[in-house]
Amino acid sequence: IIVLYGRKPRTKTPEQLIAELERLYELDWRGSIFMVDDNFIGNKRNVKLLLRELKGWMAEKKYPFSFTTEASVDLAQDAELMELMVECNFTVVFLGIETPDEESLALTKKFQNTRDSLGESVDAIVEAGLRVTAGFIMGFDGEKPGAGARVAQFAEKAAIPLSMFSMLQALPNTALWHRLEKEGRMVNEGGNINQTTLMNFVPTRPIEDIAREYIDAFWNLYDPLQYLERTFRHFMKLGIPRNQGESRPSWESIRALLTILWRQGIVRKTRVKFWINLYKIYRRHPGLISPYITVCAYIEHFYEYRQIVREQITAQLEAYLATQAKQAEAKQEAPVEIERVA
Repeated sequence: IIVLYGRKPRTKTPEQLIAELERLYELDWRGSIFMVDDNFIGNKRNVKLLLRELKGWMAEKKYPFSFTTEASVDLAQDAELMELMVECNFTVVFLGIETPDEESLALTKKFQNTRDSLGESVDAIVEAGLRVTAGFIMGFDGEKPGAGARVAQFAEKAAIPLSMFSMLQALPNTALWHRLEKEGRMVNEGGNINQTTLMNFVPTRPIEDIAREYIDAFWNLYDPLQYLERTFRHFMKLGIPRNQGESRPSWESIRALLTILWRQGIVRKTRVKFWINLYKIYRRHPGLISPYITVCAYIEHFYEYRQIVREQITAQLEAYLATQAKQAEAKQEAPVEIERVA
């Protein structure tokens, strides 16, 4: 982010942002809005000024929007900030956890993720009323075997339903990219953060081990029954929503609901747990039913997507290993050819 956009965070005034929301409201948009910011709480003073203004505007408009954003894990340390976000109808926050391995976090200088227990921080944010999704990465230098399993275990223990999980990529002109290029470890100069992309540099442990662990972890994270149970536990500890925004059910949303009820409640092995969990969520708070069903629905994407991840990562790994084998063979044959010329 520093390389791309500079070191000084730029913020909009509350008046600017509320004017944008006012325009969306005039255009008759109702529903979710992603407050795009790599770290929404990067400037806590300014964000609190915004939220205090936004709180009144949202109440006046009867909460037409719900907000999603990205934040660092140290959000958990600021109870006032979390309360303000919930009062403004922020419902989801994406946390860049990266890895539960402290040595890898120290290597990437993500010290805010090591100051407190990551699990306790996630719990504090969820209990405040903000649903958590998380980003995880594999392939850091010095990473120990079993990293994929540790990521899956952490997500399971912390009851994080959705994990945006990928292998580390060295992006152009970053410090990591320059270091790896200097060390002669870059394989692909481009780099992207797709979940179906093999890492673009030579790691410090066998790449086939990393790829295998990544595929296994991704597969297990999105096992339908494990996902359903993880989602249920997440919502059972979620702070009760205070504001109920406008709701406009469409034919598409009704059709999606019927599809989920059929697949998860009747067809799959999740059928018994699905109805038991749904009833318990309803008993806890009826207002949780709609977001709970929505999060349950995401498995319909990841259930198929995990197969795509397995196929594409396996294919890329096979191509990479074949290229490496050819290069090794060429190096072995090179002295023989020199001798023949001599």
